[in-house]
Amino acid sequence: MTPSQLCPLARRLAPFIAAAALLLVTVVPAFAGAYNRVLDIGAPMPSFTDLPTADDSTLSSSDLGEDVVVLVFLANHCPWVRGMDPDLVALSKELAGKSVRIVGVSVNHRQEDRLPAMKEHAAKYGYDFPYVFDESQELGRALGATRTPEYFVFDKTRKLVYMGAIHDSPARVKSDGSIAYTRGEPTTFYVRDAVLATLGDQPVPTAETAAQGCSVEYEQHR
Repeated sequence: MTPSQLCPLARRLAPFIAAAALLLVTVVPAFAGAYNRVLDIGAPMPSFTDLPTADDSTLSSSDLGEDVVVLVFLANHCPWVRGMDPDLVALSKELAGKSVRIVGVSVNHRQEDRLPAMKEHAAKYGYDFPYVFDESQELGRALGATRTPEYFVFDKTRKLVYMGAIHDSPARVKSDGSIAYTRGEPTTFYVRDAVLATLGDQPVPTAETAAQGCSVEYEQHR
């Protein structure tokens, strides 16, 4: 094909090439992680204001003065949440006395996951950390949270250093009430390792994993 023939062809193809490029930008977020379609490691923590808590108080992001903040998305009805609640509570106790704040977040609108049920759930499982209800679901959307439980760890500058599962063997509650780990007893504790590394100004060993659990139930925007 001669140059004179190529130029008209290029002009005819230009709109299609531009449309394809736009589609790629639209479908693949610019700052998505390996498992998160919204943000990547290093993203800032979204702010939130006066979210009601299971202990009849409120919590804002400005109240969090610790060196590390761990946000974990939870849903009382979810067997994966209940299966890993003992591990979450054990983690909270292990980190007690360190400059770390764990905050549980519920965003689902079903009755089992709203504030009255959250109070019962927190008492039953011994939550010793704030458990907030975000009816707007804005915090979950901003972080790209899609599963419960799903963890997000932020350093003292409130930059994201880890997101994903608590450890390498997700657990769920079976119909008989027993807890079943999917891969045997966990051996790699991603959240704990990320927190301790961040407190020690060390690189986080694993920055992102795939969370396994129930889907976050986002309401459709009208």
